[in-house]
Amino acid sequence: MNLSSTICRACYALLLSATVFGCSQSNEALSNNLNACLIVTEADVELAIGTPVTPGLRQNDRQCLYQAKRNPQETVVVELDSGPDGDKKSLFHDQRAKAGHQPVPGVGDGAFTLRSPIGGIQLTFLKADALVTLSLTSSKQTNPQAAVTNLAKVAATRLGAPIRTPSAATEPGITGTPSQWAGDWYGCMPVGLMYGKGHLALSERGTWTLTTAIVMPGTVTAGRGRWEAESYPEILHGTYQVANADRFSTTGILSVTWDKLPKNQTPSKFDPLLWQSFTAVPHKLAVKRLPPVEPSLVGTWEGSSKFVDRQEEFVWTITAANVSEFYKATSQTGRLEQEQDRFRLVVAQSKTAPLSVRVLSQDKLELTDTSGTVSQWNRNEKLLTRC
Repeated sequence: MNLSSTICRACYALLLSATVFGCSQSNEALSNNLNACLIVTEADVELAIGTPVTPGLRQNDRQCLYQAKRNPQETVVVELDSGPDGDKKSLFHDQRAKAGHQPVPGVGDGAFTLRSPIGGIQLTFLKADALVTLSLTSSKQTNPQAAVTNLAKVAATRLGAPIRTPSAATEPGITGTPSQWAGDWYGCMPVGLMYGKGHLALSERGTWTLTTAIVMPGTVTAGRGRWEAESYPEILHGTYQVANADRFSTTGILSVTWDKLPKNQTPSKFDPLLWQSFTAVPHKLAVKRLPPVEPSLVGTWEGSSKFVDRQEEFVWTITAANVSEFYKATSQTGRLEQEQDRFRLVVAQSKTAPLSVRVLSQDKLELTDTSGTVSQWNRNEKLLTRC
């Protein structure tokens, strides 16, 4: 064991003992100073999964992302929902009682885990008025249940003690000269329970385009006109019809016409920078024995769906071994409206509230989505490898 590892473990032990023996169980901990990167720290994650990780990428007070330095696909996501909410507690107890949700004793005021078909595991627990979800995605963990449970115990213990953080000074936004904010920006943006790769283009003419892309690796079955793709965190299914060797269509959740991509050809409509950032990281899946996939569906396909307020582009790789890699890029365009020290990203004919951006410098920007989640963006596309 090297010196830095020894020091890290010693600090961790001291911190844990301090929270165990020196804390009260009042709701004082659930204060405005609490955030997801404080209840589970970088040192906690490294100790639990046994590998160095990047500093927590804080999306807002509720979400924090850690990634293994050697393998960015190995991640821990912490989600915190604090504050009194009777419906939230009722929902937790209902979910804990469902089939497939395994109760975990000794964590907070109640906990359960849910396994993903592609090797991930999610643990959700209650502690006083806080609801915390820890999601671990790692193909190398021999005992992911133990790793995520140990993290949850640390988080639950820490929630019992007041947590102090230095108050951050608010930086003024830049809305003046277009040369200070126009151009391409890149960031990691929460999309449901996942983190999407984001590309935002701001023009000097006052228009914008935002594209957010995710990949959902998993398994697929397809035969006799019916298909089902199971991934984390959702299951897609429906019917299909083969037109010829280079085209088929799906109905149901996905009403899309799919065209086959020749080998080694990049998609024609998918954002090229976002696509390149996906293909730079291989995805490894352990697939259980499943019914065979219809041979005519094996290959890489692309398709599109157009809506009133957005455009969706898809790339779907299907293998004969039941491996599915489903890529989705959602694009929106609109006009910029200045509001004090920020811009609102207004989408025509959209019923949802506009996003907003605050340009802090020529290479630093904050984007706030409709849920209030704040993500950090800059002009370097290499940031996309962290998503």
